[in-house]
This record gives sequence, C-alpha cells and structure tokens, in this order.
Amino acid sequence: MAKAAEDLERVEGKIANYLEKNPEFFERHPQLLENLKINHKVYGSVSLVERQILNLRQRTENLQGRLNEMMDNAHVNSELLVKCSELAVNLIQVSTKQEVVDTLSKKIHDYFNIDDCQLWLCQNNDNLENVKVSDIDTLRKLTDQQFIQDDPVCGRVTESINQLFDSEDALESYALIPLGEGAEVGIIALGSHNVELFTADMGTLFLRFIGDVAEACLTQ
Repeated sequence: MAKAAEDLERVEGKIANYLEKNPEFFERHPQLLENLKINHKVYGSVSLVERQILNLRQRTENLQGRLNEMMDNAHVNSELLVKCSELAVNLIQVSTKQEVVDTLSKKIHDYFNIDDCQLWLCQNNDNLENVKVSDIDTLRKLTDQQFIQDDPVCGRVTESINQLFDSEDALESYALIPLGEGAEVGIIALGSHNVELFTADMGTLFLRFIGDVAEACLTQ
C-alpha cells in the first residue's frame, strides 16, 4: 500500500513537472479541459475552465477593491495636503510670533477637527500667551520620547501623556510634533477623543510638515 502511494506520488510529480514546462499542452488537447473537474468550496464540482474564470473573477474583485482603497487614500491625502498648505500660508502671512501661536491653534482646530491642541515651548523669551513652558528634559520624561529621529509620534493617550493637555473629557489618541532638532524648541501636542485618529503605525509626513513650518515661524 505504501509503495503504491509512493509510485502514485512519483507519477503525479512527473505529470505536474511536465505540465509546468509545457503550458501549451491543453491547447493541443482542448478536449481534456472539458472532462477535467475540480472541487470548488462554493460552487461544488466545476470544470478547469470554469475554475479559471472564477479565479480571474475573484482576482478582478480583489484588484478593484485595492484600487478603490488607493483612490480613497489619494482623496484623503489630497485634502490633507490642501489643508496643510493653507495652514502654512496662514502662518507665513502673520507678522508676530503671538499671531503665529494663535493662528496655529485656531487653524489646527478648524482644519483637522482636533479636540485639544497645546503648544509647549522650552523657552518663552517673548512672553507669548496661550503657550505652555517646560524644559526639554521634563517634556521628554512626560512623553517618554527622545525624538532622536525628529519624527512625530502618535498613539494611545497614557496617564503621563494626558498631562500635556487641558481637555476635561478623556482623550483617546494623541500626536506629538517635535519643534527643532530633538524637540529642542518644544512640541505641538494634538489630542483627540477618537481613538483611531492617531495610531502608532500611521504616516507622519503631514504632521512633520506642520512642525517644520511652525518651528520656522517661531524661531525667525
């Protein structure tokens, strides 16, 4: 019995190898396709041609789904780009650092529907209003971040992170945008009641763009 199974496996291997090397085989013997039957989980026993059609249909549906997802992402990214560009223009147009602070907070709320936006600076030599001040070491301890890569950080709000905000209602997700190398100028802290708005695996290109523009306007 075992030998028969081994012989059958060897023969099937040779057949599979031959068909792999001669894909035109069924073109020369089309009658075989009509007789071949393959079990399908949904449609039961189907011919090889029917199975190929079903596979192609499934692949088409999968590709269409991926295309729709890409189009949706492109649309969202397009809207984000427009909003970030408008924010940058608004920041560049103001004449004082206090206006930079006020414009940054207002436009971030307006454009991105953020529930809490706080600007933390390591120094406030200009006596700016509506900012919070803390040394860089304290900010790094609160956020548990060194900002070595100078990239924004996103995730779920923790008890420590929550100290950066003023919101009376519980915040669920956050984004921290470093200002300057290693956040030496400060950070922009964004908080949301939506747990899915800022996630640890999300792209941060637009957030970094906001940080770069804000830093340039605050340090000019």
